[in-house]
Amino acid sequence: MAATHSTGARDAATNAVTALLTSGSKLVFRLTGTIGAPGTAVATLALSATAFAASSSGTATANAITSDTNATGNASAVANASLETSGGTLIIHCAVAASASDINMTGGLTVAAGDTVSCSSLTYTALSA
Repeated sequence: MAATHSTGARDAATNAVTALLTSGSKLVFRLTGTIGAPGTAVATLALSATAFAASSSGTATANAITSDTNATGNASAVANASLETSGGTLIIHCAVAASASDINMTGGLTVAAGDTVSCSSLTYTALSA
C-alpha cells in the first residue's frame, strides 16, 4: 500500500518547499541534467519576491514570473527546468517537453539566442492523497 497524506500534511509539505524560493529565485530552462548536475541554462525567468501563494489541497500556484527577453539560447532542445534560489541552490528539478510533462513548452523546445521565453502559469504539487 502506498503512503497517503492528509490535506494538512500535503499543504505543509508544499509550503515548506515553496518557502525556500524567496526574493531573487528563478525558473531556469536547461538542455539536460539532474538536480545534482543541472546542465546548460538557456533561459532564466525571475520569480516574484513571494514566489508562490500558500498551498491549497497540496498545490501552490506561482505568483508573477518575469519573462527572459534575451535568452542565452542554444541549438539543442530544452529538456529540463529548475526552480532555484538567488544563490543558485536547486530546489526543484523537473522534465520539460511539448506536452504531457512536468512543464509543457508551446512554440517548440529550442530556444535561440535573444528569444523571449515566458511562463504563463506554474504550480507545484506535493504528494497526493
